[in-house]
Amino acid sequence: MGMGVKLTANPGDRIATEPQTIEEKAKQVAVDTIDITGDHIKVPTYFVVKYPDGETKALHHVKDAEAISDVIRQMQLQQKEWPQESEEVKHWLNLPGMLLILAGFLITSIVLVGIF
Repeated sequence: MGMGVKLTANPGDRIATEPQTIEEKAKQVAVDTIDITGDHIKVPTYFVVKYPDGETKALHHVKDAEAISDVIRQMQLQQKEWPQESEEVKHWLNLPGMLLILAGFLITSIVLVGIF
């Protein structure tokens, strides 16, 4: 083995020596196996990220882990800033429920007045 070769547990962790397109990188899989619980685990070698300025990058899941974390954090911040319609809770006056409560109150009042 040469001096520049890094040994890894997963063959998909290796970075190709020849240049690759983003499409080629997007197809690579680092891990594709069944874990001890029987769940299917599939980890891409590269995460393709499209930045707001239009730039697209393929980030390696090991070498660029910090950059991937930064992208995820930024997405979480943007998601909190954007209004989500599903989070909005609308409180409407429940007219049938209010009518039932009012009717119960009136009947109870009439009965109490009749008793005393």
